[in-house]
Amino acid sequence: MKQLWNRWFGRRGAAETESARLKPNAVAESQPEAERLIVEGNVLEDAGQLAAAEAQYRAALRLCPDFARGYVNLGNVQAAREQPEAAAASYRTALRLKPGYGAAHVNLGGLYLDRRDYRNAAEHYAQAVQLMPDSADALVGLGCALEELQRQTEAEQAYRRALEVEPGFPGAHLNLGQLLVALKRPDEGLEHLEEALSRLPDNALGHFMLGNALGMLGFTAEAMAQLEQALRLRHDHDNAAGLMLFLMNFRPDYSTAELFAARLDYVRRFYARFYPENLQYANVPDPERPLKVGYVSGDFRIHPVSRFVKSVFFCHDRASFKIYGFYNHYVTDAVTERLKGLVDQWHPIGRMTDADAAQLVRKLGIDILVDLSGHTDFHRLPLFARKPAPVQVTWLGYLGTTGLATMDYRICDAYTDPPGLTEGFHTEQLARLPDCQWCYTPNVDLPPVGELPMLGNGYPILGSFNNPPKLNDRVLELWAEVLNVIPQARLRLAAVLPGRAEDRVVSILNRLGVALERIEFMPRLPYRDYLASISAVDLALDPFPYNGGTTSMETLIMGVPLVTLAGDHSVARGGVSLLSNLGLAELIAATPQDYVEIVRRLIDNPARLAALRGSLRERMQASPLMDGARFTRNLEALYRSMWRAWCKTQGFGENEEGAGLLPVA
Repeated sequence: MKQLWNRWFGRRGAAETESARLKPNAVAESQPEAERLIVEGNVLEDAGQLAAAEAQYRAALRLCPDFARGYVNLGNVQAAREQPEAAAASYRTALRLKPGYGAAHVNLGGLYLDRRDYRNAAEHYAQAVQLMPDSADALVGLGCALEELQRQTEAEQAYRRALEVEPGFPGAHLNLGQLLVALKRPDEGLEHLEEALSRLPDNALGHFMLGNALGMLGFTAEAMAQLEQALRLRHDHDNAAGLMLFLMNFRPDYSTAELFAARLDYVRRFYARFYPENLQYANVPDPERPLKVGYVSGDFRIHPVSRFVKSVFFCHDRASFKIYGFYNHYVTDAVTERLKGLVDQWHPIGRMTDADAAQLVRKLGIDILVDLSGHTDFHRLPLFARKPAPVQVTWLGYLGTTGLATMDYRICDAYTDPPGLTEGFHTEQLARLPDCQWCYTPNVDLPPVGELPMLGNGYPILGSFNNPPKLNDRVLELWAEVLNVIPQARLRLAAVLPGRAEDRVVSILNRLGVALERIEFMPRLPYRDYLASISAVDLALDPFPYNGGTTSMETLIMGVPLVTLAGDHSVARGGVSLLSNLGLAELIAATPQDYVEIVRRLIDNPARLAALRGSLRERMQASPLMDGARFTRNLEALYRSMWRAWCKTQGFGENEEGAGLLPVA
């Protein structure tokens, strides 16, 4: 899904009356006529007749050139007509004529929000709040800007102040609710979202926000019901449709064919219109020349994706590949700076339109453009729909097809996508790496592994460190079966937040015979402490159909074996890939019954568990899963094969044996 720019922006400040409408030298008799024209323009604007409204505002300004209110109204209609530069100029003129004009600050702040210029947005909204302390809209706008600047505490204060000014203001409830959910205070956040919808039951944005919150907490079916309502109210709600598509991955009741059909339908509705009619490139089709490879992601920061691209950026052969980073986010941190130093060129594109970003890719002559997001937050699939590079590839961030006709390849491996299993459910050609599709680099010095906990505890601890959406009802039902077969075992879960999310898990497990005292929830911990806490678990349980990825890597490197259930599509086979690359195929279950039996056998054999524990970190470090140089050479070989295949379509390399053929693992 795309990043959640959707919020309720406060923009009613333009309705503020202007006590000193005209400067002293204005012609007094022209004022009533100018005001009449403004009122007529407001009526036309409300009716959607924007050109006619603009004409009325301009007529008013010809009568009274120093009429600040006229410039605010002109700016409003220019913004509505998607003329942001002209609108900004009109608002600035209003502020020059009347420096204390709060409405102009509010609306200029809104323009900066739209352009993702959050510092300027926050500055103008802050001035508006000083001038209009009782404007709930100005406070909500300020909260939006502060939230995007990662100043969450101040944003929360702004939203709460808006509710003090106007207790029933739905916009403040919506934004505050979403923020509280993001701050891991979900129950409080859900109360605000539900309060907003009680006042505006037909608000698509509210249903989207509530669906997003419920999905994060593991209430996937309920979340999808909210998203369906959002789409009924607004058929073009891209974010709601994208989130619906993403949540389907967590549901075991959707077949691979249904998932594929949903992706195709989503792309048809929202991105197919960007497909180019005539594909022509200035890139020189020389099969063996050095290549320009561009990586597009919003996750070049503290994020799991950064742990998998870091070694690739570091190990790329600079004689054969020039590396470009296209960063689709506005937050930078130490990880961002580190990655920026590992590429040849760095281009922030978070504030660029898709069309402008596509033009940049073409201007730079990128040969291979790599999507690292798929259908996840901060993706730029509309950029890839425009096909700005001759070869386009998706990899890493989303284990499945994008559904785009313009995406040429998806990088995977023979374990996640065995030949013959998933090709029919991709618009891309599958390009299989010989080992694993991931290469992991820890972000911190690793804590020691420690002894097998059950030897000291006197009972085994089974654990999962995955987010709540992965813990669907069927997963919890199988885990309850495991716990019932091993009555002395306990289950420890991370990432499940107190309140409704915990209650859901406990309710399901209790119903299936698992006593409350056997269920433990880990509190949130600093990252290194979290890694150390993994070692307090004897054996990890992989969820399905959406297996663990980064969490599984962290679990294994902390010495904790993982039992997985092999599925029939990419997201359901991540555990198969990891364990196969470690030579631990005996931990892969073919059926739910096998899953239960593998766990039981391991718990009944502490010596085997201890031996696995003692060897797992060394296995990881010696395996392809952490061999950055090997992984990057294999990745580069795929890139070269892709490029040769494209050159062949341009009439080059036709006589070279094997030219243009991708290796099949």
